[in-house]
Amino acid sequence: MNFTAIDFETANEKRNSPCSLGITVVEKGQIILEKYWLIRPKEMRFSPMNIWIHGIREGDVRNALEFDALWEEIRPFLEDRLVVAHNAAFDISVLRQTLTLYGIPFPTFDYCCTMIMSRHFYSYLENAKLNTANQHLGYSFTHHHAGADASACANILMNISKELQLHDINAIAAAVGFKLGKLFPGGYNACGTNGGGATSQNIYNASAQHKLDYYSCATDFFKDKIVAFTGSLSSLSRSEAISLVERCGGDYSPSVTLKTSIVVTGMKNVHMLTPEQMSTKLRRAMMLIERGQKIVFLNEDDFLELMR
Repeated sequence: MNFTAIDFETANEKRNSPCSLGITVVEKGQIILEKYWLIRPKEMRFSPMNIWIHGIREGDVRNALEFDALWEEIRPFLEDRLVVAHNAAFDISVLRQTLTLYGIPFPTFDYCCTMIMSRHFYSYLENAKLNTANQHLGYSFTHHHAGADASACANILMNISKELQLHDINAIAAAVGFKLGKLFPGGYNACGTNGGGATSQNIYNASAQHKLDYYSCATDFFKDKIVAFTGSLSSLSRSEAISLVERCGGDYSPSVTLKTSIVVTGMKNVHMLTPEQMSTKLRRAMMLIERGQKIVFLNEDDFLELMR
């Protein structure tokens, strides 16, 4: 099957503030092209929460092009194609509101949502998040990087297509129980659900224990170390992350203390935050470091890589 998977990251709470876009092009069921752009938002304002999620800051896009200057390069990947996104309600809204901001007519394409597909087809999973579905499928990626997220989105649809042995999106929609959306000049029709449908038979990795068994925990990095967490991790619950630390011989502390040696955070780069943007635990850790205490910061990607 042929389609384009997309993922936007935004600078702030406004949908018309894209700061990055990832596109993955699939032809005949195979990825043939992956593209990634940093985008300078028209309003150069990055909120702390958005920075926390994707790690992109004003300095990263200061010399990037705005969306209108990139549109003619992006448009052929979308026009008259099937477009796929995970939480398509968000990504298609970003596209619509950004095109409207610049006075650019909407392209025409059908679209669908792999989050809705995952909620139906992998209904036995704890949730339909992008990382949860892909971990179940044995696919590892850097979450909240638009390029990696687009490829992870494509991976879900390719796996569903392969398992069902269906290569037409309308046939897949009928089997799984979702409806296509459509964007067109002047408007759009939202994608959605059509009720129940087929469920994957690939349930071998669905339990929480199997989820943790994915990690070997062979590292000595955490042995005899006191580990604190701040912020949420997209791939694991707090209790699951603590369980991995304990399997590696480490000890969990709910707060940052004089005994803390590792702080795991959902933020990609804590050193790029101002004190006002930091959590209480991060500010406490920075203060202890200034006083000579040795504390290592690990973002989610670093933490998971050590655990594998």
